[in-house]
Amino acid sequence: MTSEFTDNPFKPSSAVTTINDVFPSEGPISTLPPELIVGVFQAYSAFDDSPWRLACVCMRWREIALRSSFLWRHMRLTCGEITDRYVTRWSVPGVGKTILTVGRAQVCAEKEELDQAILRSGSSPLDIDIIFSWRTDFESPSYQLLAQDLLSSIFARRDICARIEQLGFTLTHSSLDPSTFPIPNSLSNLKALEWVSHSPLWAPSFRQLLPKCKKIAYLHLSFPVLSSLKDVDMWRNVHSLVIHKSGHFNFSLGARDLDSVIPACPSLKELKVMPFVAWPRESTPPITCRQLRILKLCCEARHLQRIQAPLLTALDAYELSNSSHQRIEDISLDFPDLETLVVQSPDPRWIFKFNFTKLKSLGIIIAHESTLMKRVETKVTVWENIFRPNAFPTVQNAQFEAIGRTSLFMAALASVPNAERIEIIPDTFQDSEFGLQLVRQLYAPGTVSMCGKASHIQFGNRWCCFGVQRASFEPSLRALVAIRQGWPTPLQSLRVYWTMGIEPTEYV
Repeated sequence: MTSEFTDNPFKPSSAVTTINDVFPSEGPISTLPPELIVGVFQAYSAFDDSPWRLACVCMRWREIALRSSFLWRHMRLTCGEITDRYVTRWSVPGVGKTILTVGRAQVCAEKEELDQAILRSGSSPLDIDIIFSWRTDFESPSYQLLAQDLLSSIFARRDICARIEQLGFTLTHSSLDPSTFPIPNSLSNLKALEWVSHSPLWAPSFRQLLPKCKKIAYLHLSFPVLSSLKDVDMWRNVHSLVIHKSGHFNFSLGARDLDSVIPACPSLKELKVMPFVAWPRESTPPITCRQLRILKLCCEARHLQRIQAPLLTALDAYELSNSSHQRIEDISLDFPDLETLVVQSPDPRWIFKFNFTKLKSLGIIIAHESTLMKRVETKVTVWENIFRPNAFPTVQNAQFEAIGRTSLFMAALASVPNAERIEIIPDTFQDSEFGLQLVRQLYAPGTVSMCGKASHIQFGNRWCCFGVQRASFEPSLRALVAIRQGWPTPLQSLRVYWTMGIEPTEYV
């Protein structure tokens, strides 16, 4: 295998990976029977990486991979030039043209590519992602015809429709006329649907189809789509529902739609309502979700009590505003099995209304954004009252984000004395001295007991790097590792994300 790489991960890569005609290397791996290699491939297929990478190993692996139809069940249909920054290009002997993939999905921008991908998939269940994004030429006849050809290759064939288990449909412009496209009569085995659209034009076509899809358990919808489908008989078997904004939409109407949809989902186990839609709200009637385990939403804390979820184990709450009508003492929250809590709030005192006896993971985000996307400063004294020593004794995983003062960070760490994994994400507006002060505090005399059980510490993440001078920061990191090696629980991992989008540096 030969490959070239670009330096900037955020630019679409023009590199091409060539699959060579090589023979297996001498060694134990060459003696593995095919059924064992297929088992390895099955485990590998759970990761979002192209099966062509398996075919790169040697000719034998390529032959086995091409005979393993389950590896080729993931396809992405799109029109025109591919500019996805995560695209990988493969040059395969005998294929005659470069193959594009995004993750494990083959990109099909032409009918011929789609036909070949379907052929490789054999009779396996299909995961198809259809993306018609906005383009400068999307109103041209050629674009329309190409889109029709691609959809016809899928939806006009009953044998293909019967194999679709996961379907993604992203339409970010409204020029495609649904009356000119084939809509399947049945998707009898469809289990997951992701439908993101700025326009409800396609809704009538799917309103008749979806009630026939009795196996749908996962729905990821934009608010315009939800509004179009709220009265369709399709909600009873839904286990997971993800809703997010798309385009210019009246979010007050979106909240009203949720008021009617959620009670129609008796099997719901996961509900995620993406920012910035306030739900539940003042007018939302009390709702009982007996099976709900995971909940992510944006609302005032006092409106959380409108949801009764006795089995809830994970809550991600983004409080849109600190309402003057909200009285902490009037809030009553009863989630006795809560194990994971993530909070972003200008006044988080209400979190002590929870029973923390089972809490294992805690995420606190201090820098707060309002509905107008303007920065709201939370009073430091409020958080000082939250971060009391030993406030969260059962927490094993802690994440603290955008805490602007070293003293407040140290107080936060003291509130989770038994945490084994700690993630520290800086505020964009913190100065370069912040990290140095924090790390020096972690091994200063008198702090030996702080985070004494933490074996994994991480600074920053893939999307928010640790913005300090690396040369001046690394000596303190090495000193921290050296000192902690003599503690009862030495560090097993100390990672720092220095550059956004780049893998972290490991110091242990």
